[in-house]
Parts: sequence; structure tokens; C-alpha cells
Amino acid sequence: MSREDRKAQVQAWKEGRKSRAGIFRVACPAAGGAWLGVSRNLDSQQNSLWFTLRHGSSPNRQMQAAWKAHGEDAFAFDEVEVIDVDELSAYLVNQKLQERLKRWCAELGAGRVVA
Repeated sequence: MSREDRKAQVQAWKEGRKSRAGIFRVACPAAGGAWLGVSRNLDSQQNSLWFTLRHGSSPNRQMQAAWKAHGEDAFAFDEVEVIDVDELSAYLVNQKLQERLKRWCAELGAGRVVA
């Protein structure tokens, strides 16, 4: 395989793996808590959060305490809103995500994953 062919295949693979940005929710009904957050890659966000919680390194002390008290099985992760960001610059993506997070926090009465 030539170098150009390989580059073309890598680029095609990257194009096929477009990430989805949006708002997500982590809920722990046993603790009566729910937290919202933003992600530029919703598909890998749960794995990232669960990793920090399992290792006791979450920046959200309330969520970490609920994890320690109730365990992983008491937690649920779901997507609240997927945002189309294909045409937006990085700055506008962040701005839009923060605006939508603020709206959802007010509507659902939830805290933020990272304050």
C-alpha cells in the first residue's frame, strides 16, 4: 500500500468517526441527585465519567460521594440533547453548549457535573 493510499484511508476513517456534541445527564435516584454536563463527544463521555468516579477523582464532590455511598449500579447516564455543530467554530460550539446547559439545568432543576 502506498503512503498516499494509507493517508487517504486514515482520513476516510476519521471522517466516518465524527463525534456528537451535546448535553448529558448523570442521575443517581438512590441519592436523589442529577447532574448535567456538556460534551464534545457524547459517545465516550460516560466511559470518561465512570473512570474518574471509580478512581475517586471526580471534581464533583457530591457526585463522588453518591458513587461511594450507592455504587455504580445506582447511576444512570443519558443524553439530553444532541447539538449539530458541523458548521460552527470551536468558540461557537462551546458557547452554544454552555447556553443549552444553562437552559437544561434551569428546566430540570439539576446541578452541573463540573461546577
